[in-house]
Amino acid sequence: MSPFWSRLHGGATHFPIALIFASAFFDVLGYFLKPSRRRLQFAVTGYWLVIVAALGAFPAVITGIFLTRGRIGGSGIMLLHHVFVWPAFALLVGAAMWRFLIRNKSSPAAFRVYLCLVGITCALLGAAGFFGGELLVGQ
Repeated sequence: MSPFWSRLHGGATHFPIALIFASAFFDVLGYFLKPSRRRLQFAVTGYWLVIVAALGAFPAVITGIFLTRGRIGGSGIMLLHHVFVWPAFALLVGAAMWRFLIRNKSSPAAFRVYLCLVGITCALLGAAGFFGGELLVGQ
């Protein structure tokens, strides 16, 4: 692995991971609050964090592709990393697109589904990050 791409990929991945976890945090807080100004502030914060997280995920994916020289999949720990990364990336981009298109016009039931999917996205990213770290430790 190239040290340049390895460092760039490591730097690019942490930003969207932190943002999606923060987005989920603010969205869950806002969901459980009674309608108020604070609830609206949490919803707006969650909205922008998921949008920026999705945009930030593209450099992470691009640097990862360069790092692996275009091999999507691999074997061993790399395969485990990719098994979790690709669904997480798809869910993250899908969640951001849904929020962008729907804005704040979703039904409570639809927003609960969204929160569940974002929770799954966070779990997948956590697993992908774990196996990504194992790749570095194994070198």
